[in-house]
Amino acid sequence: MTAAACLRPGDHVGAAFDSADAFTETTIAVAERAIAASARMLIFPGGAGRDDPAGYRRLCDRRSPVVAAAGDQIGLGDSRQVQWAPGRLDPEHLTQAYTAATRQAVADGFTGLWVSVDMTWAAGADPDALIAFEADSSALFTAGELTAVCQYDTRVFARPHVTAAGQAHPAGLANRSPLRHRLTEEGRTMALSGEVDLANTTAFAALLRRLRPGHTLDLTATTFLDLRALAAIARRQTELIDLKVRTTPSQCGLLDLIRDAGGSAPAGGRLQ
Repeated sequence: MTAAACLRPGDHVGAAFDSADAFTETTIAVAERAIAASARMLIFPGGAGRDDPAGYRRLCDRRSPVVAAAGDQIGLGDSRQVQWAPGRLDPEHLTQAYTAATRQAVADGFTGLWVSVDMTWAAGADPDALIAFEADSSALFTAGELTAVCQYDTRVFARPHVTAAGQAHPAGLANRSPLRHRLTEEGRTMALSGEVDLANTTAFAALLRRLRPGHTLDLTATTFLDLRALAAIARRQTELIDLKVRTTPSQCGLLDLIRDAGGSAPAGGRLQ
């Protein structure tokens, strides 16, 4: 099973790599999944691949017959002309660019847009601002039409930054039960599935911030919620008027314990 085998449309994945070859290996695996999903695939390589996109495409074609046969279903982009076009990290620009590209892919008859991007384009950005954008971009993925794998080069980004960036994404390539969300009941219910733990804690907090008074948070399809996550839910309930939380019986009991403890929880453990 490849690292990208668990990817599904709408996933927002954080990944790390330590060589150009590792980036390409992951990107090819993602591209093959995108092709199988009848989606358009867009690759933003760094380094030599960015400077010679035709050569990089030939490299990918040699390594994967599936990619070679995909033709124009796969495209290459230059992050200097797309993500970094304003000359700075601009969340509004990034949101508009990804939204427009996704809509164009669907209009062209594809199921959506899949992206693999070397995040070195953002090496000059404020690290906290970059992580905030990653975490707060969940609305781009709600419809399941955009799928993105954001790859951080450990030779460029400090290890704490790579770790923090991973926590700002709901999913990782090695996670067989990634955090996913969908909206139902005209956007009034946010249904979560998968795991919530330290690996995606920042992304989860950002999802909670999207909730408004009168909304419902449905946790029944989650497979793990660590104690930090439960404490965050309890605190969010105290902040919002009439926030409903739909739970399994065991989740309900654990939330009651957290509330009785004043909304705090010890760091660490996981719940099943």
